[in-house]
Amino acid sequence: MTDYMNPSPELHARVALEKYGFRNTHSLGQNFLLDEGLLERLLELCGVRDTDNVLEIGPGAGVMTALMSLRCRRVLAVEVDRGLERVLGDVLAGRENARVVFADAMKADVAALTGEAFGDEPWRVVANLPYYITADIVLRLVTARRLPDSVAVMVQKEAAERIMSHHGQKQWCALAATVQSYGQPRVLADVPPDAFDPPPHVQSQFIVIERHPEPVVTPRDPQIYLRLINAAFAMRRKTLANNLKAAFGLDNDDARVVLRAAGVDERVRGEALTLQELCRVADGLVAYRREEGTGNREQE
Repeated sequence: MTDYMNPSPELHARVALEKYGFRNTHSLGQNFLLDEGLLERLLELCGVRDTDNVLEIGPGAGVMTALMSLRCRRVLAVEVDRGLERVLGDVLAGRENARVVFADAMKADVAALTGEAFGDEPWRVVANLPYYITADIVLRLVTARRLPDSVAVMVQKEAAERIMSHHGQKQWCALAATVQSYGQPRVLADVPPDAFDPPPHVQSQFIVIERHPEPVVTPRDPQIYLRLINAAFAMRRKTLANNLKAAFGLDNDDARVVLRAAGVDERVRGEALTLQELCRVADGLVAYRREEGTGNREQE
């Protein structure tokens, strides 16, 4: 796809990086994607359309940002490194539907940023994430006050395998349970190390998490449900009853009552439960605390 103002975002980015003497910072996980052909393919795979509002986290040199500005309605890019300000200014010059905010995505109010940029309209996430924040940022996105319609991100292959694991599998974890409560993850493409600048020492996969059209679980208290998920996987060798005691300040009898009410074996471990079973336990906690007045005993 050709932009009359900028025939090659890739070339423009490479020139700007050299012009301003930018050097990647390892501690920020800066492994840039500059290959226009690859990025066009990834955008095709995740289905970015001209009606979409897109949040990009970690635009790097701005090649994908520039390409998305040709495909979608608006792009909001959040970048933590001010050292990229002039590079991004050059690469995105004249692209009025692309905006860069310099902020830490792990600390910024994503709902406020997207609300300001996109109003009440739906939005999506497309990003080449720094791998050291993968789990944290994905969790922030799929539990946000204002949920995206989908999250398409580049992640380390091992992280993708964890996200797509299922109950009963060794890799089933709090990250997978939380993500799959929000949507259905799938791999769109394998991306080799030499596609990045500089190449990482790991294999990568571009994945998308499509938000469920209808909720797969409807917990009575979503915050308790999320806390229950974290508690269930906190100490994998211990039973769920023991983890409930530690996380919610229950004694043995309290924990047994909650699990029995949820129809769950008292000896079960958290990683053996489905999303629906986890939701029943969370709802059991809510009901028991209300009926027995145990809320004041909870350990925050």
